[in-house]
Amino acid sequence: MMQDLHTSLLREKFIIHDPNAEQGNRKGPVVALSNRVVIELRADDAPAPVEVFTVRAQNMHSAVRMGGKILQSFRQGGAILNRKAPYDWDAAWNSIVSDYEAIYNQQRWVSIYTKGRILFEKGERHPLLDVIEKCQALNKGPYDDAIPLAEDAFKKTGKVVKLEYDGNVALVVNLAPKEGRCGIILRGADKTTTFNFVAEARPKQSLNYTQVLSAAAAFLEGIQLAFMVGMNEEKLRRGLFDKNSSDEKQTREARRRLSRLNAEIANMESAFDVRYRPERPEFQRITMEAEKLAHKMLESAPPRKS
Repeated sequence: MMQDLHTSLLREKFIIHDPNAEQGNRKGPVVALSNRVVIELRADDAPAPVEVFTVRAQNMHSAVRMGGKILQSFRQGGAILNRKAPYDWDAAWNSIVSDYEAIYNQQRWVSIYTKGRILFEKGERHPLLDVIEKCQALNKGPYDDAIPLAEDAFKKTGKVVKLEYDGNVALVVNLAPKEGRCGIILRGADKTTTFNFVAEARPKQSLNYTQVLSAAAAFLEGIQLAFMVGMNEEKLRRGLFDKNSSDEKQTREARRRLSRLNAEIANMESAFDVRYRPERPEFQRITMEAEKLAHKMLESAPPRKS
């Protein structure tokens, strides 16, 4: 039986100040964005993790889903790194990239590390993230202590940079064989969405960690997607998008994607006893609220010059 899983998803922003570069070309600092989750694989009564993986991704839901894939493989086949047939990271990544994502998110990327070493990468990310992971592998203190270690690493190569770090927890996960708890905190432009859900396994049943993580990822993806759909619907209503344009098509496909995400969440609710606090976020309601917000913003915006 798998041991408990306790982890959190961080939304991260690193601001890289390079005094020499900024003085030379008058450009501002460089920003590196990432979402990061650490997956500790534990089995039986072992006091230490069997393996530890860090997943970074361009978006939140991809990081969580990839973490779920790692957990699923561990549960089915044990330790991942010492297998005779190497784990197919490419197949795992491709299996979580939806048709919608494949078409409308060309900037998607993922990178997976263990002990600071890159195991798998797809897409383009800022190289600073690899430096941070190498420093974290040497770090004996809290994660934030990796930042000054990274500055020292740059200094040793003759490059003096100053790093600013901003990290916010977007998802807190506590999973046990009989009960799982997830807390989601999404900070948007107009408000912060915060809610929790508890999934309880029924008698003679164990919790499927991957299914719970997939549902959490569906909420993360769906809330943001529903907001985008609502904003676009108001623009379509005002004729700011042409019918049959790429924007209109994306909005239509995003609605289809929301239906699939709702089905993914409903599958978890069918498999386990699920409770929400304060209540289950409804994507349709979020879409309607976004439409109202877009209406206000567009009404107060200055008229466009002809």
